[in-house]
Amino acid sequence: MEMLSNFFRFFLIFFAVRTVFNIIFRARLINRQKVEVNKNVEEKFSEPVEKEAAIDMVYDEICETYVIKSKAYQVVEEDKTHYFCSWECRQKYIDYA
Repeated sequence: MEMLSNFFRFFLIFFAVRTVFNIIFRARLINRQKVEVNKNVEEKFSEPVEKEAAIDMVYDEICETYVIKSKAYQVVEEDKTHYFCSWECRQKYIDYA
């Protein structure tokens, strides 16, 4: 009977120690995973953000819209430049001016 009691006591202590070690190792594993996630997040947000170049926009008086300056049609009149979205708008301005 004493041998059976010692046998159960051994397994009880064994499983208790095993449970404590499992809890400790899982906590360390979770902590490592959190650190890796934090590193990944920091890497994503620490990358330099490329700013878009400012695009010059001009106003088309005929269509009443804005056009990219480099793609706009132009008419220079008395030292003032007029910008247009299309050749047709440019022609309307010239015809009515």
